[in-house]
Amino acid sequence: MLVKTIKIGIVATLLIGRYAIALPPELEQSIKRYVAKSPMVAGLQTEIEFLDTAPNLQSCPEKIEISMQPGTRLWGRSNLELRCNKLAWTYNLAIKVRVLGDYVVANRYLQFGVKLAKGDLNVVRGDLAELPDDVLRNPKDAYDRLLTRSIQMGMKIGLNDLKEAAVISIGDPVRVLVYGQDFEVTGDGVAESAGMIGDTVRVKLYDGQAISGKVRSQGVVVVRTQ
Repeated sequence: MLVKTIKIGIVATLLIGRYAIALPPELEQSIKRYVAKSPMVAGLQTEIEFLDTAPNLQSCPEKIEISMQPGTRLWGRSNLELRCNKLAWTYNLAIKVRVLGDYVVANRYLQFGVKLAKGDLNVVRGDLAELPDDVLRNPKDAYDRLLTRSIQMGMKIGLNDLKEAAVISIGDPVRVLVYGQDFEVTGDGVAESAGMIGDTVRVKLYDGQAISGKVRSQGVVVVRTQ
């Protein structure tokens, strides 16, 4: 009987201790509101997981202040600082912030180099905190861009998986703008190489001269001379 009494007493003490140091419900709600108001998750649904299963939190006769260290990101695993000014204590609380939102995935197997269109993409909902920062949220951001790698059906698509399609193709008519220190002239020709904005392409002018310049926009190449 004595052994059983001791065991029951130990279990009861552990249970009482566990619930005595749990976060007060009002503090949990304050933390959830604090995270939801963060500019990092503005307009997105969030869920909070408290990673400290038994936080060693002291009592406080006033409202506990919630803050975070400079540079802390309320996204995925993070830490909040709880402060009681009256009793001059602070506590670092480990949390996990789930950020629920839409993101773009492949609607079918997509080969390297394909130009993306509406039927190639699908939008799903999930935890953005578990995904790379460059993941696309809007399928329109991918339209008419080229894939830099093959992507399996259902896989996420990120900004780094895309590149701009060529705005000048071989054989396209091209307007050439030539800028010098004290002059500016224009000419017309035909593209001998393809390129995206910022790329260098070769252009054969109608007078037979071949020059190279940087693509400024659709059908426009700029040449700068010193």
